[in-house]
Amino acid sequence: MRLDIRYKMHFRYGQAVQESHNEIRMKPRENRFQKVIYYRLRSNPPVRLLQAVDYWGTSVDHLGIRSSHTELELLAESAVETSPRPTPKSTIRVEDLSEPDFYSDYYEFLIPSAHVQWSPDDVFVKQASEVARDSNSLLEMVVAVINEARNALVYVPDSTEIGISLTELFAGGSGVCQDFAHLAIGMLRSVGVPACYVSGYLFAADETQPIGSLLTDVSAIGSTDVSGSVAEAGELGYTTFGGLGGELDEVHVQTHAWIMAALPGHGWWALDPTNGSLVGERHVIVGYGRDYGDVPPVRGVYKGPTWSDSDVDSVVIIGRQDTSTEGWDHSVQNAPPHIVVQSGYNPI
Repeated sequence: MRLDIRYKMHFRYGQAVQESHNEIRMKPRENRFQKVIYYRLRSNPPVRLLQAVDYWGTSVDHLGIRSSHTELELLAESAVETSPRPTPKSTIRVEDLSEPDFYSDYYEFLIPSAHVQWSPDDVFVKQASEVARDSNSLLEMVVAVINEARNALVYVPDSTEIGISLTELFAGGSGVCQDFAHLAIGMLRSVGVPACYVSGYLFAADETQPIGSLLTDVSAIGSTDVSGSVAEAGELGYTTFGGLGGELDEVHVQTHAWIMAALPGHGWWALDPTNGSLVGERHVIVGYGRDYGDVPPVRGVYKGPTWSDSDVDSVVIIGRQDTSTEGWDHSVQNAPPHIVVQSGYNPI
């Protein structure tokens, strides 16, 4: 699937800012399931950008403005081609998680992190342990734990803020996509499954609506190996659902978060706790890390008035094009604006 993306952020300061420095994470990540065709970031005031790759492999644009300014506009343009992902084997054993090399390779994704803290006495940890004991395979255990996390929360926009603990989140019973991801990650790590946080976009009319049940048929989910062909949705035990994009050409959504669980002999397996589906072509990865703190879209500091006097608008326009259409134009300039993604920004 071809997706053309325009991500615009507009900061307005209550008074003139004397200096600002920002890290921008807007460029889609390159991997074997996602090819970056094009990327460009522009700013107003115009400044020279420094691009680097952080510890987690995410592309980061560094931007600094040392002159007085009352506004800052950022426009990131990119084009990506996404493809289906293979599913792991259903024969992977839970015991394989304790294999020394595997444990060492994924150690950073097994321990608590800034936004993913837990203790043995937490109710959600006990629930994760209970469903894990009742599972017959590693795939079944991962899916059961994620569904337990999903069932613990109700999606309520603007119901939480960055920094809420998992204990507070679980007790409150509501959250947004990043909360679903953090809770699922904490529950998986607590039972010994390495898990990471993924930041990106989802082509969906409603990010809470599933493609189908994540736990419809675990044995069917594991019907192909890493090198094999990817089964169609119906073969994986779930069905396609129009709410996740379907034939829609225009949807208005927010930036999205999901998770990846590491499986011995397979690597990362991407799943979406917010809507209970496997990650597919409609998901666009920007970056991943231990939790939200490793992959915020923008992190910055500035010298000027308090943030209470300022505001920010953010919008992402994504155009979907059918790459199988004869005579299809690959140019970014000819991409129709189809998906609008809105998100906010809190300075540090």
